[in-house]
Amino acid sequence: MLSTFPPSVISRAADPVNGIPAKVSYLNLAAIRKHLDAWADEYYEAERRREMANRKRLPEPPRDLEMEARVAKGLRELADQLRSGFSSSTARDGK
Repeated sequence: MLSTFPPSVISRAADPVNGIPAKVSYLNLAAIRKHLDAWADEYYEAERRREMANRKRLPEPPRDLEMEARVAKGLRELADQLRSGFSSSTARDGK
């Protein structure tokens, strides 16, 4: 049964302070397997996170100065319109 688990899980299980001896008072395979499965899940999740953290990142996209200028202009126009308030042409009829 132990051969199906990663070596670090087996080491954790063998630890007399935090392993199987500390978790299971009456040794039975079901109780041992429950702890080994939980520790294996933790191990595989940590490996997945480590792999994601070490994955090569995509390069930053090049800056589009024309697009940035259009967005800035649009935001200035919106801010000016909001500061001046709504005119009767943009207000809803009676609402």
